[in-house]
Amino acid sequence: MPQKKKQIKPALKYICDDITGECIILAPYRHKRPNGLKKKVVDPFSPKNLKKENILAQFGKGKGRVWAIENKYPVFPTSGEFSGFQEILVEGEGCKPFSSCDLNALETLLEAYASRALEMRRRKGVKYILIFKNDGLEAGASQPHAHSQIFALNFVPSRVKQIIRKRQTSARQSGQNMTQSALKEAKPALTIFSDKHVVAYADPASRFAYGARIILKRQIDNITETDPAERKSLAQAIYALLPLMKQLKCAYNIFFHDVVGEEDELFEINFTPRMNRWGGFELDGGIVVNPVAAETAAEEYRRAAC
Repeated sequence: MPQKKKQIKPALKYICDDITGECIILAPYRHKRPNGLKKKVVDPFSPKNLKKENILAQFGKGKGRVWAIENKYPVFPTSGEFSGFQEILVEGEGCKPFSSCDLNALETLLEAYASRALEMRRRKGVKYILIFKNDGLEAGASQPHAHSQIFALNFVPSRVKQIIRKRQTSARQSGQNMTQSALKEAKPALTIFSDKHVVAYADPASRFAYGARIILKRQIDNITETDPAERKSLAQAIYALLPLMKQLKCAYNIFFHDVVGEEDELFEINFTPRMNRWGGFELDGGIVVNPVAAETAAEEYRRAAC
């Protein structure tokens, strides 16, 4: 077994603005993370270097395998008022763009997501799970090797609570479940991919150009409830979005979350390209200018996937 690396203990501060209500996490030690996007930096996720990591689980076979490892540079400590567990999912042996992965690799990755999320749900004190991918510098990635991250925290962000409550209210008013209510947005002109299990469509209210959402047609609470057929469809939906990102050379985030104590929740995957940068109006006024209409985004996604 590889020798377990000593985890850095975060010197965390949680600061809230009394006027705006906005909160930040002050984590000054994070600048010590290796930046693999700089030239002549060794890939920390190469097979050779992975042997030095604390490998928690492995999924799939061959060069498309996925490894779950401990995050040595966590944002949160494992105990305290604001704490949690953090893992990195290393995707494949080679250092190549995520947009070049195949469907089998995507299915393996979704299997890893579901398995590690289930493990996190069983841990004492976990109230919120966020699984996300930062692909590209503008999306916050610090390593060129494809990878994802999982945060399992002992608190639920206020923004997440607000979104859930609004969706629950909307569903109750329409007399439908959360999925039926959400799928009303997936009009034919916005649909990018659809099969009997899922639908991917351009988000008409996306904060970023080309934003898309992927929703299962069956009402479930979180990814741990998906079956293999549904994960295959989810993989196909994500795969349908990647050609346009490759054409545009655009960074993007993929993320979804799970509030552990919330049984009436919508499982969806958010696909967020980072093409349009926010300026002063967006940052101070709080109103985002999206330069691409959802109908145009959907058409471009469909054309690129052909």
